[in-house]
Amino acid sequence: MSLIHQVIQSFPGLMAVKKLSGEHVVVNDSYKGFFPFDVCGLTLDDIIDKIDDEDVIDLLLQCKANDAAVLCEPDKMTTSIETFLDTSFESVRYIMQDGDDEFMALLSWDITDKVKTANKLNARLQHDDLTGIANKLALMQRTFNNNNTVVYLDLDNFKYINDTFGHLKGDEILIKFALFINNQLRDKDTIYRVGGDVFVVVFEDVNETKIDERLSQIRQIIEQEDDFLGISFSFGMQNMQQDIPLAGALELADKQLYVNKKQRKNQD
Repeated sequence: MSLIHQVIQSFPGLMAVKKLSGEHVVVNDSYKGFFPFDVCGLTLDDIIDKIDDEDVIDLLLQCKANDAAVLCEPDKMTTSIETFLDTSFESVRYIMQDGDDEFMALLSWDITDKVKTANKLNARLQHDDLTGIANKLALMQRTFNNNNTVVYLDLDNFKYINDTFGHLKGDEILIKFALFINNQLRDKDTIYRVGGDVFVVVFEDVNETKIDERLSQIRQIIEQEDDFLGISFSFGMQNMQQDIPLAGALELADKQLYVNKKQRKNQD
């Protein structure tokens, strides 16, 4: 067995060399194991035509798109991630020469554990340590559309809780409040804690009149519940329109919140 052949077969992942027209020339045993037949001489389209497994077909379509990206920039080595069921692969592709002929080399290895660890870390980073709900980072990384309405929500009388009962009790009230609001929302609506006693709720596919009615009902329940120790909340809202970025929508909602807070103080 030649040294090159040993390198190919001992590589801890998938390895393949293809003509630029797509036909497989060399593959290692790990690559072969994906298919019930010999793939040498076949293109990805040929393989797709010969199999019925939709998951394998999906993987091959990902590979085909990433192969095409390399051909568009033949002077660059490209890195991509492909997924197969619950497995993630990191792949490197580059164009190599053998005499006057050019080939595409593929090296791919399993990074599932790395991806899972990164996802867990990202999930932790996107949740508030105190209340367990989503945090400001999660809000900023969210994708919005015109069907979203953002609501700025600020607790009233919260300083009184901290000053009278202490910060531990204040934390307890924040947790109780966040979970209560979260339980009152629909599955497609999300509450975020963005700092202190300030929250943002993102509503999906519901008009501002309905939002106002729902939050007013929730506020009334909280004001009548002894366990909340007399807190309440004010809110302001803004629909996410195409020409308004998140920061702009939050600023407009925040202005409405303080108008709402002032109006409610004047009514007391």
